[in-house]
Formats: sequence, structure tokens, C-alpha cells
Amino acid sequence: MSGVDSDTARRALHTAGAFDNSSAMPPEEFTVGAGARCYALATIAAYRPLLFWGGFAAIIAVPMLFAVRLLHHG
Repeated sequence: MSGVDSDTARRALHTAGAFDNSSAMPPEEFTVGAGARCYALATIAAYRPLLFWGGFAAIIAVPMLFAVRLLHHG
């Protein structure tokens, strides 16, 4: 979702999980661009999993509900 390869995503998830709190400064490679987006998602997934999975479900559910509404009400 953030536009990085799987190795970078895995490294971001492990790095975010290794810190004791979510406000710790990320490593330099995760401060700009796609790395920053990836690290932000990894931090949310590690520290607020309900928010992460709820948002992920909404990304899928909202377009589906919109399509159902269009098909139902024409």
C-alpha cells in the first residue's frame, strides 16, 4: 500500500515493533517518501491494530457499499 518492496515493509514493521513507544524517531531511511509512508503504516499496525485493520476493511467496504447502492437504486 505504501509503494515499497516487501523487504523494506518487513524491515519497517520490525523496526516499529522494536521501539518502546510509538513517538520514537524513525531511522533515516523511514523519514521521507515511500519509506515514511511505510513506517507510518507499520507504526499504526504495531501500536493501534484495531485502527489499522478497521481502516483496511473500510478501504474495501466503502466502494462495495457504494456499488451496491448504485445497483440497488439505479
